[in-house]
Amino acid sequence: MDYPGTLLEETTAELLRQLVAETAAPRAALLRARKERSRAVRAGAELGPSPETADLREDDSWRVAPPPQDLTHRLVELATPASAEHATAAMASRADVWVADLEDMLVPTSARLVAAHRAIEDVAATRTGDAEPGVPTLMVRPRGLHLPEAHLQVDGAAASASTVDTFTFLARCARTLLSGGTAPYLYLPKLETAAEAAWWDDLLGRAESLLGLPHGCTRVSVLVETVQATYELEEIVHALRRRLTGLAAGRWDYIFSYLRTYGTRPDHLLPDRDAFTMNTRFLRSYTSLIVGVCHRRGVQAIGGPIALAPSGPFDESVAMTHARVHRDKAREAKQGFDGAWVVHPGMVPVARAPFEERDRLREEGAWEEADPARAATLDPVALRDVSSIPGASTLTGVRTALRSSLSYLTGWLAGEGTAVIAGHIEDFGTVELNRMQLWQWLSHGQRLAEGPTMSELLLDRMLEDEVALLRRRGAHEDLLGHAVTLLRDAVVAAEPPAFLCQRAYEVLLSVDEAVPESDVA
Repeated sequence: MDYPGTLLEETTAELLRQLVAETAAPRAALLRARKERSRAVRAGAELGPSPETADLREDDSWRVAPPPQDLTHRLVELATPASAEHATAAMASRADVWVADLEDMLVPTSARLVAAHRAIEDVAATRTGDAEPGVPTLMVRPRGLHLPEAHLQVDGAAASASTVDTFTFLARCARTLLSGGTAPYLYLPKLETAAEAAWWDDLLGRAESLLGLPHGCTRVSVLVETVQATYELEEIVHALRRRLTGLAAGRWDYIFSYLRTYGTRPDHLLPDRDAFTMNTRFLRSYTSLIVGVCHRRGVQAIGGPIALAPSGPFDESVAMTHARVHRDKAREAKQGFDGAWVVHPGMVPVARAPFEERDRLREEGAWEEADPARAATLDPVALRDVSSIPGASTLTGVRTALRSSLSYLTGWLAGEGTAVIAGHIEDFGTVELNRMQLWQWLSHGQRLAEGPTMSELLLDRMLEDEVALLRRRGAHEDLLGHAVTLLRDAVVAAEPPAFLCQRAYEVLLSVDEAVPESDVA
C-alpha cells in the first residue's frame, strides 16, 4: 500500500510533488538554523527575545483574526491517534474538539497513514460547523517540520512529512468541510521560531492555491512545546495572525526540548520526571507566558494534556485519578486557560467540570481574571530557572524511564502508537523525554539519591533486568532487540540525536513488512 499515492488522484499527487519541491529549500534552511542555534547554546550562548522585533512585541494594537464559529467552545480537546476506532470514541466523547493525531500518537507506516486519512475523511463528512459545546470539531495534527515521509521521493529525497500530511488532508477534506459550514483546522507541532511559523503560513497558502481553495480558509492552532518558541511567542503569533486560533501548552515535549537545549550544562540537571509539577517556577513561567500572550492578542489558550487514564470499574484508584485531573484543570482554569487537552475519552467530563465552574462564576461576577499584560512579560531568567524543582535523580527514575521506553518502543515498532503504562497514556514524546533524562544523568555522571553514580555499567545492568522482564511478558524478540539498540545508542551517544523518532522511523521502515496487516487499527 502506497502513501500518499493511494489517497490522491495522479493529477493531485503531481501537485503535491510540486508543493514539496517548492518548499524544500526553505525547509532545509530552517532545519540548518535549528542545528546552528543548538550548537550556539551548547557553546554557552543564551536564548532570548530579539531586539529587532521589540516594536512588534510592544505594539498593543494588533490582534489575530477572530476564531470561526465552531472553535469558540474549546473547554476540552481530546487528542487520540487518527484511526477509525478512535474517531468513533471521540465523536461520542462530548469533547469540544477532536485532535486527530498523525504525529506522536500514530505509527507512520504506509498502511496506518492511509487508514488515518480515511478515518479523518469520514469524520469530516459529518461536521457542520455547529458551535454547540460537546459537539467535537475536527482538527488534525500533522507531523513536525523535521520529519521525513519516505514513501514519497521528490528530486531523490524523502518528502517533508509536514507537507505530505497537510496537503493530503486538504485535498481530501477541505471542500467537504467548507461545504458543511466548517473549515480545515490544523494543530502545528514542534514550532521553534517565527520563521518556521512563516514557512507554515506560506505552505498553507501555496496548498490552498494549488487546490483551488479560498485563501486563508485553513486555520491553525500551535502547540508551544519547544523552549525556543517561548522566546519568539508573540512573533510566532504575528506570523500566523490571519490563521491562528489557539496556543496549547505541550508541557512534556517542552521539558524534552529543555533537556535537548540545555542538557549539556551541569547547572541544568533535572530530577525524576515525577518532580515536574506545574507549580514550579520553571513551568509556571512557561504556561503563564502562553496565557498572557493569548489574552493580549485574542488567541485561545489551551492547557497541557494530562496523560492519566482511568482503568476498570470506578473504585478508589479511579477516583484518585479523577481527583488529580480535576485539580490539574482547576489550576489551569484559575491561571487563565480557556480549555485543556485530554488524551482519554473517559477524562472529558472530569476535565470539563472546572472550566464550566469557572464560566458559571464569570457570569455571576465572582471570577477574578488574570492580568494578561503582566503575564505576557517575557522573563528569560524565570524560563530557565530549574533550581526550584523539588526531587532528585533516583534508581527508581532510571528503571521507570528504561521500562516505559522499552515497552513503548517495542509496541511502536509493532504498530501501537499509544500505550497505557503504569496508569499513564504514553506516546513517542514520553520516550524522547525519558532517553534525554537518561543521557543527561549519564553524561554528567549524576550521583543518584540511593548512592550509585550513573554509568554505562549501571545502565547495562538495569537494561538487562528490564529486557528479561519484557521477555517474560512475551515481548517480540526481534522488535525488543531493535528497541534496546535504539534506546541504548541514544543514551550513550557523545551527542544525542535531536529526535529519536527519526532513527526509529528508519528501523520501522525495515520491519514494516513483518507487521501483520491485521494489526492495523
